[in-house]
Amino acid sequence: MRKFFIALVAAFATLGVSAVEIDDTPIDTKALPAAAHKFLKHAFPGCEVSFASKDVDFMETEYKVVLASGYVIEFDSKGAWKDIDGKGKALPEAVIPTAISQTIQKRFPGRVVTDLSLDRGNYEVKLDNGLEVEMNSAGKILEIDD
Repeated sequence: MRKFFIALVAAFATLGVSAVEIDDTPIDTKALPAAAHKFLKHAFPGCEVSFASKDVDFMETEYKVVLASGYVIEFDSKGAWKDIDGKGKALPEAVIPTAISQTIQKRFPGRVVTDLSLDRGNYEVKLDNGLEVEMNSAGKILEIDD
């Protein structure tokens, strides 16, 4: 039994070593998924990519793109965006879902979205005044954090 336990521990240790994360490996933009290319072309037309990277984790692959304009976009393995960071600048309207944009304009007039994240169907929206608003896809506010 003890030999079995030692063998089991050794197997998991080997698995752990082989499953080491590969963080932010630079890649050519051609290596991005097709959906990511389509999104960038639609949402940020004419913007030049400064840097693209691939982050391989044990269970998933993610991509990060830094544009010359300063925007940072993170994509999942299929090329769907997960986070768009404007680094304090307003995000283009093309990236903000209509329901989210309408709620922001109505509830926070004069404010702009500087960061947008999508997690399990809900959006986390950061505004230029530092306010963070969690919303569902219909634009309903779920939580506000200052």
